[in-house]
Amino acid sequence: MDRSWRLLWQTLLALLGLSAAALACAQPFAVSRLGPGVDPPLAQVLSGRLDARFAPQQGERIVYSGRKPQWLRLVATAEVGEDELPQLVIDQPYRKFFDIWRHRDADPVRRALHGRGSEFQHSSRFVVYPLEGGLRKGEVIYLRTWATEFTPSTLRVEPLALVHRQDMSHVALRSVVLTALGATAILAFGFWVGLRERGYAYLSLTLLVQTVNLAVEGGEIRMLPWFQDVLPNRRTNVVLNTAAVIASVRFLVFYLDLRATQPAVTRVLNVCSWVLGALLLVSLVHTWSFSASFGNLMLLTVILTVAYASAVAIAQRQREAYFLLAAWAPLLAVLVVLVGGFQRWWPMFAWLEYAYPIGLVFGGLGLLLGLAAKLQKLRHDHDTAKHRATYDRLTSVMNRQAIEQALRDAIHAAHRTRRPLTVVFFDIDHFKRINDQHGHSAGDEALRSVAERTRQRLRSTDLCGRYGGDEILVGLPGTRLEQGLVVAEHLRRAVGANPPSLNGQPLNLSLSMGVAELRAGESYEQLLERADAALYASKAGGRDRVTVQQAAGEEVPI
Repeated sequence: MDRSWRLLWQTLLALLGLSAAALACAQPFAVSRLGPGVDPPLAQVLSGRLDARFAPQQGERIVYSGRKPQWLRLVATAEVGEDELPQLVIDQPYRKFFDIWRHRDADPVRRALHGRGSEFQHSSRFVVYPLEGGLRKGEVIYLRTWATEFTPSTLRVEPLALVHRQDMSHVALRSVVLTALGATAILAFGFWVGLRERGYAYLSLTLLVQTVNLAVEGGEIRMLPWFQDVLPNRRTNVVLNTAAVIASVRFLVFYLDLRATQPAVTRVLNVCSWVLGALLLVSLVHTWSFSASFGNLMLLTVILTVAYASAVAIAQRQREAYFLLAAWAPLLAVLVVLVGGFQRWWPMFAWLEYAYPIGLVFGGLGLLLGLAAKLQKLRHDHDTAKHRATYDRLTSVMNRQAIEQALRDAIHAAHRTRRPLTVVFFDIDHFKRINDQHGHSAGDEALRSVAERTRQRLRSTDLCGRYGGDEILVGLPGTRLEQGLVVAEHLRRAVGANPPSLNGQPLNLSLSMGVAELRAGESYEQLLERADAALYASKAGGRDRVTVQQAAGEEVPI
């Protein structure tokens, strides 16, 4: 993972350096543009009759103000030798099409990421038109372009070696981003399968849809030829982005536990989810020019709502909100800038090309860690609650309900495997007198001491629980009656020989114990009834002793 992050940053710095170097170099051509919305016949443009109508423009950027085609005229202002293998490079080609004419071309050359005009000699970062034979001063190149998204493109002439270096850097960065996103999505899916926590399913779906969307937007999906004519269109864009937002909303509702902590915010996000779900279903059949804009406005509503919910959660010192802030705050900021660019509230900045996917990677990994921390806390709370429901708070052995269920299961297993099982049932002699003479704190100390010494003399597979009052029930799976008698006698002697202290004074204790071995076909109730009968026989026989219940109605003191 460390090598991947190092490669990510090195590649990003290399791309920034190459971009700065490219921008610092003056381009060997001047650009002029035909009036917006004008799409004359091809013959009129190529014959030169409309050259006077091309207005010079500053710089080499292609700015898209709508979906209609626009014409540009490039006139070489310097000689470019063929020894450098010059290439006409156009960046930001996503959902754009370029028809290029040169004096030696009988037909236009189409360049695009998808469909007709796509080529696989270069990465998807730009489209490339080779200037074979170099570029002569005064030579004219006509370019016709149209787009369905409005990020500006830049024209450059660069040597083939530099183009290849930029290709390698771009492919390395995109590979790291898509691999990290895909791996995180698969990891979250695996956690969902293993743990059955739906938060992982929401996160996995979010990251998976975003990975596919990035591959579509960035052109990597073009390597699959059967997707060429299906994916690069408005419908695909609306469907994928809407699905990603819905999955993100459901994840955030779960992650911040908004149903319990902020029900009003949950209702707002639920309405957004239903509206976006309707948009997704409608978009599967038909999209309109305002479909993407409507989806973007809903996304802004979700972002503002999530920002408010996060602020409230932070004010409530909710730990998950800090993870969310650290992981998604940069991504949400980038999304706001991106939506504003699509809505043409401000320019579509070129740096968004890498800021958005990198933000997704950091956001996905951050939330995966945050979700792991949240589920760890949930597991801890669950284990704590389970422990409280299973174990007696005073003695730290199982409570009555837990020991009964555990012993029933052990009896069932003993019958199934035909293995022996013995129970020991005992209580503290004259326990009421201890409470009356020394107080309930003395009685509590006596119970704690007996329970602790009992646990110390049992195996990890043995069962021990407080049955009620001062009665303790012990289950010994795999143990014959003779071995159970030894365990009971050792425990009785240990309690009598080493009594606990109360205010510096020994608290003399003794135990009356009954022991019984499970018989074939015997139920829990029957076994416990025989052990209880043996216990009462010990009491009747003078206390501080162990009695074995052998035959029905026959108790044998030891």
